[in-house]
Amino acid sequence: MYCPKCRTQYVEKVNECFDCKIPLVEELPEETPFEKIKWVALTPLAGEVYAEMVEEVLHDMSIPHFTKSDWATSAFNISSANLVGAKVTIFVPEEHQDEAAKLIEELLGKK
Repeated sequence: MYCPKCRTQYVEKVNECFDCKIPLVEELPEETPFEKIKWVALTPLAGEVYAEMVEEVLHDMSIPHFTKSDWATSAFNISSANLVGAKVTIFVPEEHQDEAAKLIEELLGKK
Protein backbone atom coordinates (compact mmCIF):
# COMPACT_ATOMS: atom_id res chain seq x y z
CA MET A 1 0.00 0.00 0.00
CA TYR A 2 1.24 3.48 -0.91
CA CYS A 3 0.31 7.07 -0.23
CA PRO A 4 -0.46 8.70 -3.59
CA LYS A 5 0.70 12.10 -2.30
CA CYS A 6 3.97 11.51 -0.41
CA ARG A 7 4.61 8.07 -2.00
CA THR A 8 5.42 6.42 1.35
CA GLN A 9 5.02 2.65 1.39
CA TYR A 10 2.96 1.01 4.16
CA VAL A 11 2.20 -2.56 5.21
CA GLU A 12 -1.04 -4.02 3.84
CA LYS A 13 -3.03 -3.59 7.07
CA VAL A 14 -2.70 0.22 7.00
CA ASN A 15 -5.37 2.07 5.01
CA GLU A 16 -4.51 5.75 5.52
CA CYS A 17 -1.27 7.74 5.30
CA PHE A 18 -0.21 8.84 8.78
CA ASP A 19 1.18 12.15 7.50
CA CYS A 20 -1.16 13.09 4.64
CA LYS A 21 -4.36 11.67 6.17
CA ILE A 22 -5.56 10.32 2.81
CA PRO A 23 -6.49 6.77 1.70
CA LEU A 24 -3.69 4.55 0.43
CA VAL A 25 -3.61 2.92 -3.01
CA GLU A 26 -2.24 -0.45 -4.08
CA GLU A 27 -0.08 0.96 -6.87
CA LEU A 28 1.47 4.35 -7.43
CA PRO A 29 0.77 6.22 -10.65
CA GLU A 30 3.79 6.70 -12.87
CA GLU A 31 5.74 9.86 -12.20
CA THR A 32 6.27 12.40 -14.94
CA PRO A 33 9.89 12.15 -16.11
CA PHE A 34 11.98 15.03 -14.75
CA GLU A 35 12.84 16.33 -18.20
CA LYS A 36 9.16 16.56 -19.23
CA ILE A 37 8.18 18.81 -16.33
CA LYS A 38 7.73 22.49 -17.17
CA TRP A 39 9.69 24.22 -14.40
CA VAL A 40 8.95 27.84 -13.46
CA ALA A 41 10.99 30.19 -11.29
CA LEU A 42 9.52 31.68 -8.15
CA THR A 43 10.52 35.09 -6.78
CA PRO A 44 14.26 35.03 -5.97
CA LEU A 45 15.05 34.80 -2.25
CA ALA A 46 17.77 36.64 -0.33
CA GLY A 47 20.15 33.79 0.41
CA GLU A 48 20.23 30.14 1.37
CA VAL A 49 18.59 30.49 4.77
CA TYR A 50 15.30 31.69 3.29
CA ALA A 51 15.51 29.15 0.47
CA GLU A 52 16.02 26.31 2.95
CA MET A 53 12.98 27.45 4.95
CA VAL A 54 10.82 27.44 1.83
CA GLU A 55 12.27 24.13 0.61
CA GLU A 56 11.40 22.44 3.88
CA VAL A 57 7.77 23.48 3.61
CA LEU A 58 7.61 22.56 -0.10
CA HIS A 59 8.99 19.14 0.80
CA ASP A 60 6.39 18.71 3.55
CA MET A 61 3.68 19.64 1.02
CA SER A 62 5.08 17.13 -1.51
CA ILE A 63 5.75 19.87 -4.07
CA PRO A 64 8.70 18.96 -6.31
CA HIS A 65 11.35 21.67 -6.42
CA PHE A 66 14.99 22.53 -6.96
CA THR A 67 17.10 25.60 -6.21
CA LYS A 68 19.67 27.54 -8.16
CA SER A 69 22.04 30.10 -6.70
CA ASP A 70 23.05 33.20 -8.63
CA TRP A 71 26.14 33.07 -10.82
CA ALA A 72 28.63 34.56 -8.34
CA THR A 73 27.80 32.20 -5.50
CA SER A 74 27.70 29.08 -7.67
CA ALA A 75 30.76 29.94 -9.80
CA PHE A 76 32.99 30.64 -6.83
CA ASN A 77 31.36 28.10 -4.47
CA ILE A 78 30.58 30.81 -1.93
CA SER A 79 27.82 30.30 0.60
CA SER A 80 25.10 32.77 -0.35
CA ALA A 81 24.39 33.26 3.35
CA ASN A 82 27.75 35.07 3.53
CA LEU A 83 27.42 37.22 0.41
CA VAL A 84 25.50 40.50 0.48
CA GLY A 85 22.92 40.68 -2.29
CA ALA A 86 23.10 36.96 -3.13
CA LYS A 87 19.91 35.49 -4.55
CA VAL A 88 18.60 31.93 -4.62
CA THR A 89 15.79 30.97 -6.98
CA ILE A 90 13.47 28.06 -6.35
CA PHE A 91 11.89 26.29 -9.32
CA VAL A 92 8.65 24.29 -9.12
CA PRO A 93 6.49 22.53 -11.72
CA GLU A 94 4.14 24.97 -13.42
CA GLU A 95 1.04 23.34 -11.90
CA HIS A 96 2.36 24.16 -8.39
CA GLN A 97 3.43 27.76 -9.14
CA ASP A 98 0.45 29.55 -7.55
CA GLU A 99 0.47 27.35 -4.45
CA ALA A 100 4.25 27.79 -3.96
CA ALA A 101 4.15 31.56 -4.57
CA LYS A 102 1.40 31.90 -1.97
CA LEU A 103 3.48 29.87 0.45
CA ILE A 104 6.47 32.21 0.02
CA GLU A 105 4.22 35.21 0.54
CA GLU A 106 2.85 33.72 3.77
CA LEU A 107 6.27 32.64 5.08
CA LEU A 108 8.33 35.67 4.12
CA GLY A 109 5.82 38.42 3.38
CA LYS A 110 6.92 38.63 -0.30
CA LYS A 111 4.76 39.11 -3.36
